[in-house]
Amino acid sequence: MTNQETIEKLNEALNQLIDAYEVLQLKHQETVEKLEVQITKNKELEFKLSDLSTETDQKENKMDGMLSKIQKLLSTSKSNDGIDASKEFSDGFDKNIPDSILDIKLDSKEDKVEEKTEEKATKIDFGRMESLLNGLNK
Repeated sequence: MTNQETIEKLNEALNQLIDAYEVLQLKHQETVEKLEVQITKNKELEFKLSDLSTETDQKENKMDGMLSKIQKLLSTSKSNDGIDASKEFSDGFDKNIPDSILDIKLDSKEDKVEEKTEEKATKIDFGRMESLLNGLNK
């Protein structure tokens, strides 16, 4: 092989290396761009997650506050069963509530049982009445 042929083969090999290097650089640049896009998306998602977490914490605090208020109201109403119901409403509610509304019993199960026994007592048993009347005719 002559010097000229060797130089040509080295030149071809060098050109192939340069072309391969340029292709690798393009792929590397594309990868870097994709990575930057993913990092940007990741930051956006972290920001959204932070917002959602803050919003969730705020809602949780509101719910806890409401539940504690309800719990307070329930505990005070249980402890004040013997006290006039109008006193329970003295903190900001309208005091002009009719006494008939305040005197309503809270335990509706007892009312239903009483109503059923009253219905049975006032209900006329026609079958029994007929048999008694027929017994008188004999």
